[in-house]
Amino acid sequence: MSDNLKEKIVCVVDDGMFVELACKLGESFKEVLYYSQWENPYPRMNEGMIGYGMPNITRVDNIWRRFDEVDLFVFPSVYFGELQLFIEKQGKRVWGSRRGENMEIFRDGMKAHMEDLGLPVGNYEVIKGMDALRVYLKSHKNVFVKINLWRGQFESFFSKNYKMIECKLNEIDYNLGPFADILDFIVEDELPDKVEIGSDLYTVDGKYPSLSLAGIECKDLGYVGEIRNYKDLPASVTDFNAAISDTLKGYGYKGFLSTEMRVGKDKVSYMIDMTCRCPSPPSELYQEMYINISEIIWEGSGGVLIDPIPAAKFGVQALIYSHWCEDSFLPLEIKEDKKRFIKLINATKIKGVYYIIPQAHKTDVVGSVIGMGDTLEAALENIKENSEGIKGYDIEIKMGSMDKIQIEMDKLKEFGIKLFSK
Repeated sequence: MSDNLKEKIVCVVDDGMFVELACKLGESFKEVLYYSQWENPYPRMNEGMIGYGMPNITRVDNIWRRFDEVDLFVFPSVYFGELQLFIEKQGKRVWGSRRGENMEIFRDGMKAHMEDLGLPVGNYEVIKGMDALRVYLKSHKNVFVKINLWRGQFESFFSKNYKMIECKLNEIDYNLGPFADILDFIVEDELPDKVEIGSDLYTVDGKYPSLSLAGIECKDLGYVGEIRNYKDLPASVTDFNAAISDTLKGYGYKGFLSTEMRVGKDKVSYMIDMTCRCPSPPSELYQEMYINISEIIWEGSGGVLIDPIPAAKFGVQALIYSHWCEDSFLPLEIKEDKKRFIKLINATKIKGVYYIIPQAHKTDVVGSVIGMGDTLEAALENIKENSEGIKGYDIEIKMGSMDKIQIEMDKLKEFGIKLFSK
C-alpha cells in the first residue's frame, strides 16, 4: 500500500455496538478517536463514556474539535447517512453506507425497490395503525410484524395467531400511546419450508471482493461461516448482489453489507432484511479473520476495492448474554491471551477491569466470542477454548446454537445448495 496508516488519524462514529472495531483499527493507525452519541437535555455518563479506557482508542465527546486532523471517518452503524455525506463534501474519507442505510431502515421502500428490479418479493401488507393491525392479525396467521426506522420501539416478531400474540400487541399499543394510530406496520407472510442464506461482505460502489465470508446465522444465537471465492457462492446469493450493484453505486456506498434471504427447493431466494452496516454477527469475525481489515477500510474509503487476507478458512461466533447488564454495570474477568477473541459492546475499562455499561435502551447482550480454524471442527474447538477466557456474573454463552445451525446447513444440502465448500 502506498499510504502509511501509522500516519493517519481515524474517527469512529458509533452507537456503542462496535467499539471493538475501533479498538482493532487502533492497532494499525496513528490514532483512533471513538465517539458514540450521548447528547440529550439530561446526559448521562452511561452513554457518554462508552469506549473510555478501551485499548488503542481515545474517547471523544464530539467529532468536531479535532475534525481537521482526522483523515478517515468510519461509520459502522446506521442513522448517520446525511452526516456521512456532509463530511465527505468536506474532502474527508468516509467508510459507511451513506444514504444506502435507507435500504435497511425503510423496509417497505426496499421491497418496492426490489419489485422495480424484478426481484422476488414475498407477500406483505403495509397497515396503518394498531386498530387495523389487530383486525388484520385476527384473520391472518403465521406472519411477521415489523416497522420502519423506529427499532427502539420493538423488535420484529412472529404472530402465529391473534390469541397467542394479543398480549404483545397490548404492550406495544400501551408503549406507543397516541402514535399507535399513525404508525405503519409491515406485515410479511411466513415463507415456510425455506432456509436462511445470505452473504456477509463489503462493497465499494457496488463492487464486491473476490473472497467473501458466507455463512448461516441463527438469530440471537450465533453464526458459522467460511471464506469462499465469491464466484463459487450459490447463485441464490450472488444474483441478488448483482441486481443491487447499481443501487449501491448510486449511493456511493463504501462499507459493510449483509443480506438475509430465505431459499427453498426451487432455489429462488427472497431477501428478507438488509443490513447496511456492520452486521452482528459476523462483523466481530471480520476483525480477526481479515488480517488486513484496516487496509480494506482505508483503501475502500478512497474508492479502491481490495480483497481480504484471511487468517483462517472457517469462523464461528456465539453471543454472550447476561440479564444483569440490562440495569447494572457488569464487571468481567477476561484472560489477556483470549481478549482478541472476545468482542464486547457498550464497554469501558477502568483500573484494569472491563465493564459492560447499562444503557437506556436495555439489552442483555454482553458481546460475542469467536473461533477460527482451517476446518469447521477446528473453529468449533477454538471457540470452546476461547469461551473459557471470560467470566462474569450471570453470563451465558449460547454454544448450543451451533447445533441449530447444523440443522439449517443440512436443509440447504437437501435443497442442493452448496453454501459451504464441504
